[in-house]
Amino acid sequence: MQITGGKYRGRKIKPVKNPLIRPSKAVVREALFSILGPDSCNGKLVADFFSGSGIMTLEAVSRGVQAAYSVDNDPGSCTLIRSNFALLKVPSTTILLQMNVLRAITEFSALNLKFDYIFLDPPYDSPQLGTEAIDQSVAAGIVHLDTIAIFEHRSKAEIPECCSMLLWKQKKYGQSMLSFYVMP
Repeated sequence: MQITGGKYRGRKIKPVKNPLIRPSKAVVREALFSILGPDSCNGKLVADFFSGSGIMTLEAVSRGVQAAYSVDNDPGSCTLIRSNFALLKVPSTTILLQMNVLRAITEFSALNLKFDYIFLDPPYDSPQLGTEAIDQSVAAGIVHLDTIAIFEHRSKAEIPECCSMLLWKQKKYGQSMLSFYVMP
């Protein structure tokens, strides 16, 4: 696995060895940041829920975010994420939280954080976790009017309705789908 853009472009990170964790493919990551646009990460605040390998966090950091929070509750994933953060010597504003996403949302709310982008890549067999996290993020006040939530899921999956944000666009990449949500 390697970073697809920004200052770490081409740098390799340690791969996921757990077959239950599916990192975002390079083509999906490149497409996501292309859709967001050039310089779209500069100075932004990003949350990466269900982080897995941390690749999406690292892509955002590579592209100039002000701060990034990577959230995962799997101990093995968090060990890998820490290792990849150290490998690239990411700035101290790149933070890993080993906890449940809903607990992290509560923590972010208590800190009065407002994210510009929220990346969500829950397990493919649990897409409801993605829309639930979006709805909880809005309810907790960790978004603002220009926040974009980007939810990666299986393209053929039944996705529960998101009650708090509007589906802006969807793009399919093989078995993966990116769904972009914006505030109404």
